[in-house]
Amino acid sequence: MDFRRPLIIPSLLAADFANIEAEVKRAEAAGAEWLHLDVMDGNFVDNISFGPALIAAVRKHTKMFLDVHLMIHRADHYLERFLKAGADNISIHVEADYDTSVDATLKRIKAAGKSAGLVINPATPFEAAKPFLPLIDLFLIMTVVPGFGGQPFMEKETMPKLAEARDWRDAHGLQYHLEVDGGIYTNTAPIARKHGANLFVCGTSSFGPPDMKHSMAELTASVG
Repeated sequence: MDFRRPLIIPSLLAADFANIEAEVKRAEAAGAEWLHLDVMDGNFVDNISFGPALIAAVRKHTKMFLDVHLMIHRADHYLERFLKAGADNISIHVEADYDTSVDATLKRIKAAGKSAGLVINPATPFEAAKPFLPLIDLFLIMTVVPGFGGQPFMEKETMPKLAEARDWRDAHGLQYHLEVDGGIYTNTAPIARKHGANLFVCGTSSFGPPDMKHSMAELTASVG
């Protein structure tokens, strides 16, 4: 996919977990091409979500691109389990602890034939990501403090970094996607789009409304 084409990505974290198969099908019917899956370990972030077993279950019911975001320590230790579960992209945090290193983990993801992503939190400076940018296919800038959905969009803390990541990519001839996650609605998605984002993770704003197809259409229209 062209790294400049805008795409709305529903986040499974906001779905009805009692009806996962139906929710996945609902996202497909609404026009979703990608599905975002947030894995939280209760340690790196103050919440626990799900692991490889749920991702494998989702994989059985869809051909959508599975965008897996590991909000966990020691992503390198658990990596093979997520690869086997059917992830298409695996994004890891620059702030997390590793048995090896960030760059070694990104290289393993790429060697497995998958898309590799890197994530920074709102408080993390863009400089922390620079050494790894030539290795990635996707750069995710969290626009809320990770862990829980429904938080307000942190424009002042994150948009300058997003613009910097866009400018760095263009200046160095790189081709990574720019993704934002957290507080993304029809009024905030255009702000992120203006600063360079092309992938917009939407939880409450996509799965929340009863008519998901309508909400996805509105979100898509908001980013042109």
